[in-house]
Amino acid sequence: MADVPWVALGSFASGVGSLYLLAQLREHWAKPGAKWFVATIGIITVWSTVYGAALLVSRPVVRLALEATTWGCLVWLGYVFVGFALGYTGRRATLESVTFRGLGLVPAAVTVLALSNGAHSLLWTDAAVATTDAGTVVDYTIAPLGYLAIFAAMLFVTFGTMLVFDTVLSYGPLYRREAIAVGLSPIPPGLAVLAWALGLGPAVNLTTLAFLPHIALDTYAFVRSDMFEFHPATRRAGERAAIDDIATPVAIVDVAGRIVNLNPAAEAMLGVGKRATLTDRLDDRIDGDRFVPGEDDDRFGVANGGRRREYKLGQTELTDGGGTRLGYTAVFQDITDEIRRERRLEVLNRFLRHNVRNESVVIQARAELLSETLDGDAADHAATIERAVDRLVASGDKARTLSEAGTDDADLEPVDLAGLVAETVDSLSADYGGTVTVEVPDGLTVRSQPVLLGVVVENLVENALQHVPSASVTVRAAVDGDEVALSIADDGSGIPDHELGVLDRGEETPLSHGSGMGLWLVSWATTTLGADLDFDVSDGTRVTVRLPVVGEEVTASTR
Repeated sequence: MADVPWVALGSFASGVGSLYLLAQLREHWAKPGAKWFVATIGIITVWSTVYGAALLVSRPVVRLALEATTWGCLVWLGYVFVGFALGYTGRRATLESVTFRGLGLVPAAVTVLALSNGAHSLLWTDAAVATTDAGTVVDYTIAPLGYLAIFAAMLFVTFGTMLVFDTVLSYGPLYRREAIAVGLSPIPPGLAVLAWALGLGPAVNLTTLAFLPHIALDTYAFVRSDMFEFHPATRRAGERAAIDDIATPVAIVDVAGRIVNLNPAAEAMLGVGKRATLTDRLDDRIDGDRFVPGEDDDRFGVANGGRRREYKLGQTELTDGGGTRLGYTAVFQDITDEIRRERRLEVLNRFLRHNVRNESVVIQARAELLSETLDGDAADHAATIERAVDRLVASGDKARTLSEAGTDDADLEPVDLAGLVAETVDSLSADYGGTVTVEVPDGLTVRSQPVLLGVVVENLVENALQHVPSASVTVRAAVDGDEVALSIADDGSGIPDHELGVLDRGEETPLSHGSGMGLWLVSWATTTLGADLDFDVSDGTRVTVRLPVVGEEVTASTR
């Protein structure tokens, strides 16, 4: 061992270290860029082992062949490192492109020239084998084409390092220390190659020794810190999918409104191809409303192929790290169908509010006259018609009340819960009979929407009085932390499961529907108020509504 030159020992140490790193990367084999990284470390292993052995060989022919092999390792190392950088950072399309594959001809050609250099001397000339304290070395003059090959290898490594370094750093602090390690790792061997190529220092090539810190930094970045577990390819694919794969049209424009990028949905919206429109003003490509960079629009019309669709246009400013405005991301949310539904609902609402209500009043009045003038079964039939029309009109009034209720925080106001409950119960008791007990403390006040809160109380109490003969209903309210727990309980048989099932599903079907609008209105109103709704039918029916405190504290006092 004492006779082995120290440079050879260092080269073998680099080879062993790279083998260790390869062993640690087995579980990451399928990750983006991992195979190329394994190839990179594999080349380092071959280079280090071959050069360490070359320093121990004295036969000129063998020594020159091993020297030529190290040249092949040098040029292939840069190429496969770029392959790793492209795969790791999510640039698979470039990695699989004809251009990148064509670049593989460069290291292939240099390898052939290096192995056959003795026949043409295109890479180096005047080679002489000499024995030194560092081992058996080859002294030669690098030819211009040889320098060009070394430059190409260094350019490959530099480009790959920039890809990894820039991509990882741009994704925030997650990989910052690891990115610094990756960025620094090529520097020691790179400097060693330059020193050898420029004839600075001894004739021996110290690059294989410089692989030791390179391997240590890579081991930290890719093994100890799991950079293959969380890699930029995921985010790059996500960013691409966030624009290209969504059905919402997205356009990226500069500050002047010129097109920088369009996703496929935006191309379809405009009826154009992205390549043909880059650098064109987006406004010039839109047949419809005027596009102004940076300005949102709730109703933005775009005509394409004679058909106009309506969009909600939202724009987000794009800035660099220094806050300089670079452009805008314009998102076009298609609201055409929504607008059409709104218009149909408006027509239907007007029809229900006017035509149906007016005709119902006529039927109601005539049925009342018939029930008063007829006798026997005919009078009963007329009374039945009158009651049915009464229910129909009441359901329409409830639906209209809910549709006209506000949904903004601006509609909230202090509500005297005791007064609201008392007023509601008095009118219902007179209409339906039964007994209603109110246990709501005087002075219990909460910020809410009086109309919607009244809908909740009215329909829950009315539901109990309607469906339970001689019902006994209790309305209670109490402060529970930052909420008011309002409960309405009756002594009936409980709400049927199919009624509650409709509310759980949030929709009605032909074979599963509620008996009226009451529970639907309660569900809709509590959702609008941001309240929780709970049904307990284990002993009669107890419905509890938990109203959140918004803007003010709940206060309660008992007189």
